[in-house]
Amino acid sequence: MQFAIVGYGRSGHALRSQIESLPGASVTCVVDADSRRAHTVAGRLNATAWSDNASVALRRAKADAVCIAGPHASRAQLAQSALEQGLHVFIEPPVALRHPDAQQVLGYARAARTTVAVNFWMRTVSGVRRMRRRIPRPTFVQVAAVVHPLSESSRGMAEHGGVMGLLGSHALDLAGYLMQSTPRYVQAMGGRHTRRAALADTVTVGIRYANGGLARVIVGEFGRTRACAPWRAYATDGAVTATAQGSLPFDETATGHASTVERDCSPGAYAGQFEGVRAFANAVAGRGEPLAVADDGVRAAHLTDSAYESMSSRHRVSIAVKSLPDTIRPVYGNDAVANRRNHSFRS
Repeated sequence: MQFAIVGYGRSGHALRSQIESLPGASVTCVVDADSRRAHTVAGRLNATAWSDNASVALRRAKADAVCIAGPHASRAQLAQSALEQGLHVFIEPPVALRHPDAQQVLGYARAARTTVAVNFWMRTVSGVRRMRRRIPRPTFVQVAAVVHPLSESSRGMAEHGGVMGLLGSHALDLAGYLMQSTPRYVQAMGGRHTRRAALADTVTVGIRYANGGLARVIVGEFGRTRACAPWRAYATDGAVTATAQGSLPFDETATGHASTVERDCSPGAYAGQFEGVRAFANAVAGRGEPLAVADDGVRAAHLTDSAYESMSSRHRVSIAVKSLPDTIRPVYGNDAVANRRNHSFRS
């Protein structure tokens, strides 16, 4: 199985390491905005194609699947380009920064009829799996994910989705994964508390699910202490409680330059991602299912947009689930909230 990697930062490097550990798999194409880095990595891997232009490279590359780990704002377009070429797609969350773009990716995926997997790696953590087995019908779930202020990182910029783009999709997906139900209502509060960001740097999202369960998701840039892991999950059904926690597989203050990629990536830190890649490769080969699919990525984007809408309006937002036919077309094209880039948060 031949892979193309789009975006060779920390995640791209980690994905390459896992691909090389799969029997019969290899990297034949490397794409990165830094053409010099793409050329250097391609030479090191004996890849047949490299470029700083994903559309051109994916047309020329002899690849079966593509791993997308580029900037958050570009992932939806990159996924569509790959699906247009009939490639299987493994994408790092978020699938898109806005729900309409995520729905568009889903439309392309259904039309292409190829395997699309979303790397919601928190699902693979052993503590999370024990929680899910021990409490199959929780009444309350809480997920908290925190990082140091993103003042010196491009990940904190509004065009990359800020802290919600970095952590929101993962945390919101984990809450739903543990609840095992469909979200119905969202109410959120947030603001700029640690830095003068264009988007909120601290967000609390309350979610009511169809089964009556409640979830609270906390995402923020307020640092971490010895008593607070970078991410933590809690679930209860009223009789049994369980918790899980872990570290985030990246240095949230780093910028991802080529000189730091090699030393900052370790198999231990990226164990969850590695399991996601293996599940994806097996699914492409007809053995099992991906860790998470495009619908899961769309749901996370929908919840993120609804959280922003609730913060702006200060009201509860209903999650109206709309089916998407097997055609490629934009959905919610006139959604003012989804298309709004700047939200009026209180300082």
